[in-house]
Amino acid sequence: MSRTLLLSLIAGVLLLTAAALPAAAQVMDRIVAVVGDEIILLSELETRVQLAVMQLQVDPQDTETLVRLRQALLKDLVDEKLILVQARRDSIQVTGQEVDQAITAQIAQIKNQLGSEEAFQKQLAAEELTIQDLKKQYRPQIKNQLLREKLIRQKLSNTTVSSKEVMDFYQAYRDSLPVQGESVRLRHIMMTVAPSEEEKQTAFEQAKEVLAKARAGESFESLARNYSQCPSAEAGGDLGFFSPGEMVPEFERAAFALNPGEISDVVETMYGYHIIRCEERQGDQAHVRHVLIALSTSEEDEERLVSRLNGIRERVLEGEDFTALVEEYSQDPYSREKGGDLGWYPLDQLTAQFRTVVDTMSAGTVSEPIATSSGYHLLQVVDRVSQRQITLEDDWEALQELARQHKISQTLEAWLEELRDEIYVDVRLEG
Repeated sequence: MSRTLLLSLIAGVLLLTAAALPAAAQVMDRIVAVVGDEIILLSELETRVQLAVMQLQVDPQDTETLVRLRQALLKDLVDEKLILVQARRDSIQVTGQEVDQAITAQIAQIKNQLGSEEAFQKQLAAEELTIQDLKKQYRPQIKNQLLREKLIRQKLSNTTVSSKEVMDFYQAYRDSLPVQGESVRLRHIMMTVAPSEEEKQTAFEQAKEVLAKARAGESFESLARNYSQCPSAEAGGDLGFFSPGEMVPEFERAAFALNPGEISDVVETMYGYHIIRCEERQGDQAHVRHVLIALSTSEEDEERLVSRLNGIRERVLEGEDFTALVEEYSQDPYSREKGGDLGWYPLDQLTAQFRTVVDTMSAGTVSEPIATSSGYHLLQVVDRVSQRQITLEDDWEALQELARQHKISQTLEAWLEELRDEIYVDVRLEG
């Protein structure tokens, strides 16, 4: 029976090599490249080519395009092996738990692509696979992928760009930056549904009990599985490595103040109460576990917030300055210091909740409260245009990130060139 579908899905999600696509199995296998102590097989390369042909809709009869594609994909495979060899030289480690989490996440993505658990199980049966077969087959590739990612993160995650570099990037690429379609510039006031004081006190007392158990020596992983109300509970509260700026400020301050093995006091954030344990530190990155005692809210809490936001909206309609009210009420720390400015958004990139409302709004108008997963929002349409060019004045943060990604790409390529000089590479495929 054909195993193409599941293997293609996994290979596509992971950018890894599927081992049993039919055409790849039919080639006379041989080594097409050697990188350090790693080899690249022709079947491995041809599988990549097949996936790219399907994804890019390349005509299989277009010989010239296929040759260029095969050469580019072989270079990608060589680059991956170079990073893997260097990761091992640098003694980069990933835990079995990290691999298990990655496998679980990838399988969840595949289930989502197939539409349901039932469809996934049906496909497994059709391809005469068990879930254990699937995990076992892809475990080595996933481990290698994690090793590469960890080394790249250590090497490049701290890449920053100066104001001059952003401006130079814009000047160099302004003519090739895409024209944005119909766009709106938005401000918002964001507020979350607040629990009652009684609820907060109950949650805080539970968090203190969990903290006492952790400091008394109980397994932190077990405590997270039993008490935490974060999705990470299934992994024993493991959040993996993160860098400054990736978590909310209160959580980061507590996490980065810890040494490996230390446990924080109870930490309050917008999500509830946390107990944090530092597992390890690498440079400016921290690897932590946490227990989250979330704060639950009632319908009355939600109704009270909606009523409050409607009152703020009425004040804007009566002439009060929206940006002044942002400073007074908004709970979004990232936009509050900019008067609630969210910048320009092409309409087709707005979330469904925002798009439905903004579609009918003209410049200067303010929405009624909009519910999203992050809270409730009052949106103000500052301006609206049919199309627009990206500019330094209006799109600085977007251009900053584009410039950073460009710099990362250049840095990565320069680093790979260094690795090619240091690590043995023998490419044996011609044409």
